[in-house]
Amino acid sequence: SEPFAGSDVAALQATAEKTPDGKFYVVNGLKKWITEGMYADYFVTAVRTGKTGTPKDLSMLLVERGPGLETKQIKTTYSTCCGTCMVIMNNVKVPVGNLLGKEGNGFRQIMYNFN
Repeated sequence: SEPFAGSDVAALQATAEKTPDGKFYVVNGLKKWITEGMYADYFVTAVRTGKTGTPKDLSMLLVERGPGLETKQIKTTYSTCCGTCMVIMNNVKVPVGNLLGKEGNGFRQIMYNFN
């Protein structure tokens, strides 16, 4: 989920652009209400890899906690031990090998998970 998209998957705003050498994606954006996010080392993340503004732009990346990735705990009514957080990605470099499936197939992957 994202602060401005909620459950509207097609409205996701996080982006991933390939570096000029094609070896990395540079990821920028926010994810919100991520349970156990405070403790996670890896994040399965939906991002926009295209610029058409359609669901065909979405892809799934495995993003490792590292430089440019920050988590901030969100206080909830149920418990802070769940580590619910906001994930802030600012120019996070992700190897292209961390693409899950095919580029542009992320919307399908997410909908399959909902079903």
